[in-house]
Amino acid sequence: MYEIIRKNQRKSWIIFFFMGLLLISLGGALGHFVYPDDVNYQGAITGIFIAIIIWAVQTFVAFLGGDKIILNMSNARKINADDDKELYNIVEELSIASGLPMPQVYLIQTPAMNAFATGTNPKKSIVAITSGLREQLSRNELQAVMAHEMSHVYNRDVRFMTFASIMLCTIVIISEILLRSLVLGGGSTKTNSSNKSNSKSGGGGGGGGRGQIIMLVVVIALAILAPILARLYYFSLSRKREYLADATAVSFTRDPESLANALEKISGDVNVFDPGKMAAAMCISKPKLKKDKENLSSTHPPISKRIDILRAMSAGTDYETYRKVYASIIGKNDLPDNKKSA
Repeated sequence: MYEIIRKNQRKSWIIFFFMGLLLISLGGALGHFVYPDDVNYQGAITGIFIAIIIWAVQTFVAFLGGDKIILNMSNARKINADDDKELYNIVEELSIASGLPMPQVYLIQTPAMNAFATGTNPKKSIVAITSGLREQLSRNELQAVMAHEMSHVYNRDVRFMTFASIMLCTIVIISEILLRSLVLGGGSTKTNSSNKSNSKSGGGGGGGGRGQIIMLVVVIALAILAPILARLYYFSLSRKREYLADATAVSFTRDPESLANALEKISGDVNVFDPGKMAAAMCISKPKLKKDKENLSSTHPPISKRIDILRAMSAGTDYETYRKVYASIIGKNDLPDNKKSA
C-alpha cells in the first residue's frame, strides 16, 4: 500500500503544482493591473508575494486549529469507550489493522447520515460520525464506514486536501479582488495617464493602447477562468481519493459487501449535513444535496458506481482486485498500481 500512496501523492502534487501556478499568475496579474507602468515588474512581484502570504497565513491557521473549527461547526462531541463501547472498539481494531495511532472519536448529533475524518497529522487524527448514521448501521457496516474514514488518514488525504482546499480558497479570494479592482477601475488612471503621455510624446501611443487592451483581456480571462480550473483540479483530486479510500477500507476489513450496504443506506438519506468546505472532501458521502450523478463540480463520485465496484469484487478483497473492477466499471485505468517504480 505504501507504493500506492507514494504514486498517488506524486500525481496529486503535480495537480497541486498547477494550482500553485494559477495562484502565482493571479497574484502577478493583480500586481501588474494595479501598477501597469512598472517596467521592472515590481508590481507583479508584489502581487505574487501577497498571494503567497494569504495562502501561507490560511494554511498556518488551518494546521493550527482547523480541526477544532470543523468540529465546532459540526457540534461534535468527543466520546470514549464508556460512551459507545462498540464504536470505540471498532476504531481501536482498525487502528491496529492499519498500523495508525488511535484517533480521537467524535459523535455528531444530527439525523443526517455521514462521517468524516480530519486532522493533518496521523498522530492527531480525528474520525467523526453522525448519530443518524450510527443508529442505522450494523456492526460490520459501522466497521466499514470507520475503515473508509481511517483510510483517508492512512492515505494522507486529510493533509493534502487541506493544502489543496486552502489553495483553492486563496485563488478565489485573489480572483475576487482582481475582478473588483477591474470593476472599480483600479489601475485605469495610471493606464490612461500612460497612454496620454505616450500620445503627447509621439512615442507610439496607439501601440501602447493596444498592448494595454490585450493585457486587460488576459487579466479578465485569468480572473474568471483561474477559479474554475482550480475547482476542477480540486474536485478531480477529491473524487479519486474517495475511490482509493474505499479500496483501502476493503483491504483493512476484507468485507466489501458491508461497505456497499452502508453506502446504500447513506444514499437514501434526505437530511442535510454541512461540516464545512475543508471537511466535505473527507466525508464518506457528498454533504448537502445528494444527487447521485457524475458531476465535475462534485467532491465525491456517484455512490451507485462505488457500490457497483464493491459488489463486483468476487475475485478478492485486495487492492489490485479493486483496481481491476474499477477499470472495468468506470472505463478508466487511472488508479495507481502497486508496482515499484524503477
